[in-house]
Amino acid sequence: MSKGFFNVPKAVNEPVKSYAPGTPEREQVLAAYRKMWNEQIDVPLYIGGEEIRTGNTQNMSAPHDHQHIVGKYHLADKSHVEKAIATALEARKKWSKMSWENRAAIFLKAAELIAGPYSLEQT
Repeated sequence: MSKGFFNVPKAVNEPVKSYAPGTPEREQVLAAYRKMWNEQIDVPLYIGGEEIRTGNTQNMSAPHDHQHIVGKYHLADKSHVEKAIATALEARKKWSKMSWENRAAIFLKAAELIAGPYSLEQT
């Protein structure tokens, strides 16, 4: 058991926004929606940090308009699935050997990034 002293930050909720017509947050959401609606994206597989494009793709449509194509995603074959499982099992071993303090620090950093540079307001 660790005998260190840790400074756990106090949890503070982000402000609740109304997204009412005419508000800046609503305009940001609508601008992001329009941008995504008018583009088509290519979604590769990600296995162990490696980006994989198989060339075997399927269309992605908007959930409310199945005729509108928003992009394509790459399909995995058996070898990709096996590689993903092996990679996940290896990551699990490393994660389980990490101290709880280091694991908590990773989640705190992720929360900081989501609230900051990767939040909707920053895009």
